Amino acid sequence: MDLRRTSRAPTGVARRWQAARRGRAERRFHTTLRFDPKAAPLLLSPHWDDAVLDCWALLGSPGDLAVVNVFAGTPVPGRLTRWDRVTGAVDSSVRTRERATEDAEALAQVGRGAVNLPLLDAEYRAPGPSPSLRDIDQALTANVPATSRVYAPAGLGNNTDHELVRWYARVLARRGIPVSLYADLPYCVVHGWPHWVDGSEPDSHRDVDAFWRTFLLDVPELEELRNARTERLDDERAAAKLAAMRTYRTQFSSLDGGTAGILSNAAIHRFEVMWDLDATAPPDRERKRR
Repeated sequence: MDLRRTSRAPTGVARRWQAARRGRAERRFHTTLRFDPKAAPLLLSPHWDDAVLDCWALLGSPGDLAVVNVFAGTPVPGRLTRWDRVTGAVDSSVRTRERATEDAEALAQVGRGAVNLPLLDAEYRAPGPSPSLRDIDQALTANVPATSRVYAPAGLGNNTDHELVRWYARVLARRGIPVSLYADLPYCVVHGWPHWVDGSEPDSHRDVDAFWRTFLLDVPELEELRNARTERLDDERAAAKLAAMRTYRTQFSSLDGGTAGILSNAAIHRFEVMWDLDATAPPDRERKRR
């Protein structure tokens, strides 16, 4: 995860063009991921830290769980991209290996591990094309052939990689695989948590729902925004989550906003939000609700 693209949703024209292009791609796509009610659920983490930041309760729950870092490829040596420069790296290929090690350490704190797919982060593949649905599917199913449910980011921020994983998950939902979306930190808390998440007093001058909806216009499968499952971590679990987040030594201070202390604030990191997708939703439902 990084904070490069966090605040603006695509414009109406761009959204319609993107929807038409993706519609054509979806019609040509056939997943090889099988639905098996006895298989482990699948947690899709766009980057090395997203699973821990957003799904600590799920990671700590009993039972099997397949964790997959989707954009976990290593670029060629000698490159240094903007985000890596911000976080003090000297070479992006070295930084990816450091981040993979940090992620393994963080997940080990809750007894989990992850599969790292060889797909490149958006910053490493620029100016090249984004992976297709088929690219993601082939890389994934080479490691995870079946699942009983998929967890994917809601894309509550303008991050290309999060949007790609969400798109892939939405297509899986249309193919009969249960899918849940999770609110993705730190993007989703640019304006704090909605009052219905953290129990704060409503503020007539701060409508977080309106902010979130700008990123969900193309997700008609997500039902009413407040029909979410909200997890409130107790003090012990919140402290454990913070310790795991700090394991991402190369990333945490920048993600935390420096002295702002976004992620290190217990009022932020103790809450996690998820929605189950309704794959039968008509494609114009979100437009009707606007």
